[in-house]
Amino acid sequence: MDVRISNGDVAMKPNGDYAYLSGIDEAVQRVRMVAMTHRGAFVYDRGLGVDYDAFSVSEENPVGKLDMLIKEGIAGIGGVDAEVIAYDAQTSAVTVQVKYNGRTAVTEVDISGNI
Repeated sequence: MDVRISNGDVAMKPNGDYAYLSGIDEAVQRVRMVAMTHRGAFVYDRGLGVDYDAFSVSEENPVGKLDMLIKEGIAGIGGVDAEVIAYDAQTSAVTVQVKYNGRTAVTEVDISGNI
C-alpha cells in the first residue's frame, strides 16, 4: 500500500486522512515516479530514477533503449514488470504498459524535463 500522489502532492480524503493506493494502481504510480525521475536527482535516494544520460533523442531504436533504461530503473520494485510501447519524440511522452499481479495498465510519462 502506498500514499496516492496527485498533482505532485499527497492526496487527502475529505476527512483529512491520507488516500492510499494498492495493486495495479500502486504499481503504476511507482513506475511513473521512477520514470519521471532522473537518476541522482532525488536527494533522499540518489539511486532512484532512470539514467537518461544514456539516452539520445536520435537513437536508432528509441523505444528499445527507453524500455531497457526504465526496466533497469524499476528493477527494485518487486513483482512489477513494465514495457515501453511507444515514444513520441516531439512531446517526449513515453507510453508504458505496467503488469502487476496478473493485471495490466497503460500510463503515459512526460520525460521532457529529464533529457
